[in-house]
Amino acid sequence: MSSTIKIWDPVVRIVHWSLVGIFITNYFIIEAGGSWHQWLGYSAAALVLLRLIWGLFPSGYARIRAAAINRAAISAHITHLKERHIPTESGHNPIGWLMVFATWLLFIALAVTGFMLEEIDALFGNSLLQDIHALAANTLYAIAIIHIIAVIVVSWWGRIPLIPPMITGQRKKRD
Repeated sequence: MSSTIKIWDPVVRIVHWSLVGIFITNYFIIEAGGSWHQWLGYSAAALVLLRLIWGLFPSGYARIRAAAINRAAISAHITHLKERHIPTESGHNPIGWLMVFATWLLFIALAVTGFMLEEIDALFGNSLLQDIHALAANTLYAIAIIHIIAVIVVSWWGRIPLIPPMITGQRKKRD
């Protein structure tokens, strides 16, 4: 029986899947600008802030300090991909971390522009802010699709289960 490695803690998984649900709901299901849209947007911003704070504390692969986005880390990841062998004892790769940071930034941009549009009377209906808000939402949608495709491709090509750890928090070690 193979042992398991803790990859993602409950806070990371809850924040991730909550943001997925909020984005799907706000982008595809409910009316833009309505009360539910606003509250879900503020909730998303609060979740991102929680995740940022959580990332400051030692919690394995969730630590922001674990974000190795440098030439050596990128080179190592490319080597792992060439060998079709991503280490089981790993969290995000350098590109994955860039995606995480972009996602957080876009959620915060959506919250700020949404707040400005709805809560600051002088900016209500401002077309530039509406365009920025829409651009941030559409960009978030695009990178979510890229993220899903990348997870599927890297899981297959790198011979590593990436989806189960986002559900259970655990990954089986290779024998």
